[in-house]
Amino acid sequence: MMSAAAVLYLVASFNSFVAERLFDADPVKRWGLHGLTAVLVLGAAFIALSRIGRHARAAKLSLGFLGLSLSSVLFYVLQGRETAEGLGLTGDTLERFRVVMQCAVPLVWTVGALPFFAIERTLAASPHSVHPLRLRAALESGLALAFGLAMLVPFNWLAKEYNVRKDYGFFRVTSVGSSTQAAIESLDAPIRAVLFFPVSNEVLSEVRPYFDDLEGPNFSVEVMDQALAPEQAKQWKVRDNGTIALVKGEGEDEKVELVKLSDKMDTAKKDLRKLDSKVLTALLKLAREKRTAYFTVGHEEMYWKNAPTPLESADTVKKVVEALNFKVKELGMDEGLATAVPDDAAVVFITGPKKPFFPEEVAALKEYRDRGGAIFLMLEPTETPDPALAALLGVSYEPFPLLSDKAYMKVTNGPADRAFVGTAKFSSHESMTTLTKNASQATFITPQVVGIKELPEHAGKVTVTVKGSPEWWADLNGNFEFDKDTEKRGGHQIGAVASGPASEGEWRGAVVGDATWASSAMLQNPAGQVYLTETLGWLTEDPALSGETETEEDVKIQHTKEGEAVWFYGTITLLPGLVFAAGWLRVRSRRKGGAK
Repeated sequence: MMSAAAVLYLVASFNSFVAERLFDADPVKRWGLHGLTAVLVLGAAFIALSRIGRHARAAKLSLGFLGLSLSSVLFYVLQGRETAEGLGLTGDTLERFRVVMQCAVPLVWTVGALPFFAIERTLAASPHSVHPLRLRAALESGLALAFGLAMLVPFNWLAKEYNVRKDYGFFRVTSVGSSTQAAIESLDAPIRAVLFFPVSNEVLSEVRPYFDDLEGPNFSVEVMDQALAPEQAKQWKVRDNGTIALVKGEGEDEKVELVKLSDKMDTAKKDLRKLDSKVLTALLKLAREKRTAYFTVGHEEMYWKNAPTPLESADTVKKVVEALNFKVKELGMDEGLATAVPDDAAVVFITGPKKPFFPEEVAALKEYRDRGGAIFLMLEPTETPDPALAALLGVSYEPFPLLSDKAYMKVTNGPADRAFVGTAKFSSHESMTTLTKNASQATFITPQVVGIKELPEHAGKVTVTVKGSPEWWADLNGNFEFDKDTEKRGGHQIGAVASGPASEGEWRGAVVGDATWASSAMLQNPAGQVYLTETLGWLTEDPALSGETETEEDVKIQHTKEGEAVWFYGTITLLPGLVFAAGWLRVRSRRKGGAK
C-alpha cells in the first residue's frame, strides 16, 4: 500500500519525464506540465511534514530522501549543453562532464526515491506507530534496491562505450562505398542523419556503425525515437521508427530525404543489405539540384514507352538515371534537336538509333559538344549506318555484330545466341575504376555489339575503355558461323571515351557499340549498371557517381549428393545403432550383475 505522498511524488516524476521527452519543442505545454509537477512535489512534501509530530524520525528520513531525489533536477540542468558551455567547458572536457551529469540524474533520483517510497509504504501500513526495527528494515531494503538498480547505469554506459560485437552469422549490413564517401566529401552544406529508432533496438545497432563511418565536418548523426518526438517526426513526415531522415538546411530552406527500413530485424534485413545504395540515392537528391538528361527520339531509338520487348525497352535505364538525381526529357525534332540542344542539358543519351540523324541534328549535337556538352552514344548494327554521328566522338564503326562460339549467353539455344557476348577486358581509365578492380567477377554483356575504331583525324582525344575477347569475330555475312577465309578473330574494341577543348571548359563523350546492354532485359547485370553509373559520372564530372556502392547478397549454400548421403545415412543408421549398442551393453552388464 502506497502513501499519498509517495503517489504524488511518483506522478510528479512521471509528469516531469513526459514534459521533457514529449513536449521539448512546445514551451507552453512543457512548462505547464513542470508547473503541475511543482504543485505535486509540494503536496508530497507537505504530507511528509505533517507526520513529524507523530513519527519524527521516520518523517525526517522520508523528507531527507525526498530532497536527495529532488536534487537530481540540479544534475539534469547541469548536463545541458548550454549550461556546461556557460561554465566555460569546451571540447572533450565538456562532453565528459555532460556524460557524468547524465549518469548522475537517474543515479541520484533512484537512490533518493526508492528509500522514500519504502519509508512511506511503512508509514502507510502503520499510521499510528512504527517500530524502529521495521523502519530500519524498510530503509535498508529501499537502499539495497536503489543501489542495485543504480549500478545498472554505469554498467550500461560502460557496455555501450566498450561494446565488442562478434557476428558469426552470414548477415551483414553494407559498409560505406567509395561513391557515398565521395558524395559526403563533395557536400557544400552540412547534412544531419537522424536515425528514428528506440534507443535499445537491434536494427539501430546494425545501422549506427555505418553512419558513424560517415560522420565528419559536414555530416552529423543523431538518434531520435519517433514516439518521443512526434512533432519533429510529423514535420519530416516520419510515420514510424525504422526510418532515417537526411536533413539539409533550416527553416524555409530545409530539405528532407527519407530512407525507410524497419525497426524489426526480420523485415529490415533485405534493405540493410543495400543500405549504402539507398543512402547514396538520398544524398544525391539533397547534395545538388536536379540536372537534366535528354534522350534523343525520332530515329527508332530504344524507348521507355510501348517497347515491343524488354530487349528494346529503355525503361530501366531511364529509372536508373532518374535515381541518380537527373530529370529525364525527350529530345527530338519537336523539342528543337534540329536547331540547338537546350542549354540545361547536362548530358544527351543516344540509345541505339536505327535511322540516321538529319545533318541539321548532327550539327546541333556538334555545337552542343563544342560548348562543353556531354554525349553518351550507344550504337547498333543497322542497315543504314550513321558515320557522321559516330564521328562526333572521333570513332567509326561497321554495322556487323561481333560473335563468339566459345563464350556466349544461351537464350534460344540456337546459333543466334552467339551474338550474346560478354567481356571483362576493361582499361585503366577513371570511368572504368570499379569494373577494372572487379574484372574477375564482372562481365559486361553486350548483345549484337559492333566494333569501333578511332578515326585517323578528329577533334579531341579518344581512349579505349572496353575491348572484346580474342575469339570474337565480325559476322560479315550474317550466318552466325566463323568463316576463316573472310573473317578474322580478335582485335575488336567496343567501348571508348573522348574529350576535347570547348568554349566552356571541356567536352566529353562516351561511345559503346551496343545499346541492348542498357535495355530493361539486360541492365539487371551488375556490370552494366556500374558501367552506366561510372560513365555517366565521368561525363558529368560528378565524383559521387564514379565509385562503388556496397551490397551484401546471400550466398547460396551448395549441397552435394555425396555430402547429403553422409548426413542421411549417419542420422538413420549410425546414431540409432550407437543408441542400440549402448542399451545392449547396459542390459548385459545388469544381467551379469544379477547372476553373481
